[in-house]
Amino acid sequence: MNLPAIAMTIEEKIQDIQLVIDNREKRLFKTGIVESLPKINQVVKQILPLYGIDASPEHLIEVTQFITTYKLIAVDEIKLAFEKFARQELKIDDHKLYGKVDLAAIGRILTAYINWRQKVYFTVDMEDEKKRLRIQEEQRQVEAKRKFYEEFPEMLSGFKGKSYEDVPVYWYDAAMEAGLIGYAEGEKRAIWEEAQEIAKKQKIQADSYIDFKTQLHRVEEEGKKRAIIIAQKLAVWRIVLNKA
Repeated sequence: MNLPAIAMTIEEKIQDIQLVIDNREKRLFKTGIVESLPKINQVVKQILPLYGIDASPEHLIEVTQFITTYKLIAVDEIKLAFEKFARQELKIDDHKLYGKVDLAAIGRILTAYINWRQKVYFTVDMEDEKKRLRIQEEQRQVEAKRKFYEEFPEMLSGFKGKSYEDVPVYWYDAAMEAGLIGYAEGEKRAIWEEAQEIAKKQKIQADSYIDFKTQLHRVEEEGKKRAIIIAQKLAVWRIVLNKA
């Protein structure tokens, strides 16, 4: 997963995104409330003094029990939620937490964090989906290639073409990759020269609106492209299909 790209897309810190990803399967509704209580209590004990709130047993119990009602959050995310609140990175109208237990304010912080986290989930899921589709397409191409080469000998043996012109263009690359084309000494050059001669005889459509110099250049380029295709078809025709 390309975390720097994701961070740039949603304009968030990489470490925050990483924490969200790491804790997705550790949210309270997955890990269980009872099992998480001691950890939540410990986090609350660290957070309350930062906002001038006495971490008395009563306050710890009250805030801890309240936080357990937010089952969509993970223990490690509680601290991140308050850090983002302190940096004013959450969408909350009132960015104040007074020196006393204010469950409504704490609720707004946790809710704002969960809302913020949705864009992280969405972007990460989109990246995962793109990766899944890319892998799927690569596998499809590998399978298609395997199937093609499996059927290629049958295609060659069943070829009914009457001249090199009937040879499919892509057969040359397929035959080369399959190791079916091996030029005898001087054969490659001879085929290329023959292809050039054939290409010269084939007329290219002229365009009266193009100046003479451009026209010559175009004819030369088109002739070369055509010669390459002819040479490839001739190679398959002569070497692979063993036609005269």
